Amino acid sequence: MNQGAKVTSIAALREFRPALIKFIEEARAALTAAETEALRTLEWLRSDRQAYWKREIRLRSDEIVRCKTELFNKQRSATGDPRSAVEERKALDRAKQRVEEAQQKAEHTRRWLRDLEKEHMQYKGMSQGLSTQLAKLEDRAVFDLDQMAAALEQYVALVAPSVHEDGLGTGASATPGATESFAQPDAGGSASSSPYAAFRKATPSAGRRRRAEEIEPDELWTRTNLPRVAAQGQLEAIESLHPPKDDIAGLWATCAPGAMTQSSVYLERCEPAEEWDSGWYIGPFTPGVEPEPHRRELEKVRLADLIEHRPDLARALLLHRGTLIVVEGAAITAITAPNDTLAYARVTESEA
Repeated sequence: MNQGAKVTSIAALREFRPALIKFIEEARAALTAAETEALRTLEWLRSDRQAYWKREIRLRSDEIVRCKTELFNKQRSATGDPRSAVEERKALDRAKQRVEEAQQKAEHTRRWLRDLEKEHMQYKGMSQGLSTQLAKLEDRAVFDLDQMAAALEQYVALVAPSVHEDGLGTGASATPGATESFAQPDAGGSASSSPYAAFRKATPSAGRRRRAEEIEPDELWTRTNLPRVAAQGQLEAIESLHPPKDDIAGLWATCAPGAMTQSSVYLERCEPAEEWDSGWYIGPFTPGVEPEPHRRELEKVRLADLIEHRPDLARALLLHRGTLIVVEGAAITAITAPNDTLAYARVTESEA
């Protein structure tokens, strides 16, 4: 069966991803706003209205005492005409009505507060479930979208030549683009599988990267330099991958806590989590051991500061989304393409 699938939805997946992230953010903001408003109303009833009507009952009760005193004094000084104390009796009746009104308001406030506290507890139970689902959606669905897009890009890159007539390039002839892999084939026309593909599992979700905290430039790597010949060879290898000429110095990279002090790290360029995000994530690893996901809060560093400390990474940091770079000491030891094929591997003198 020599028939390829018509892959036309990669761009749609990429476009749906930010829309999904926006929905999650707006839903989370709506939940926060509703919770804030509920707490504000509860506090208003509890601290403001209850105290207000308690004070009003006391003041209006004092008014009754004053009106009774005035009525008593008026009656003592009256000439026998009952009409002489009419105004004082009316004032006393009004004072009593005002006390009754304040007592009713106080009772209504207590009832509203009790009912609202009950409703708020029920709301919190339901909204907590939605918050949990949003967190799962942020961590899992966004990751799945990236995986689906990467799988489709891999298919497009490796699809049989007969599919070319449908408008899709093959793995050996495709030009890197928005819906294709950036793997570089070797001289034989095929790309080898990267041993670092599993590193991607340790890269945190967009939601966690979005919350990264800034670190100071002095917490970055110490400057390291390759021998001139080795540095030139590394640069030529990077240029062969055709990095675009983008201005990313003002963007940021996220990293695991303490990663910038480690000699062995990997850098993966994911879909940006925010406008400030370049997509690059930096995680430490131990050679020969797959890195583990970090559960602590992440950090972020401006790419301009990173490039100042490691100018040898400047061109590599321009490589396309989906690229994974392995750095050991002063050297880039491997670059993995978005379809998890090995685009570059450093050869040491002993291996040569």
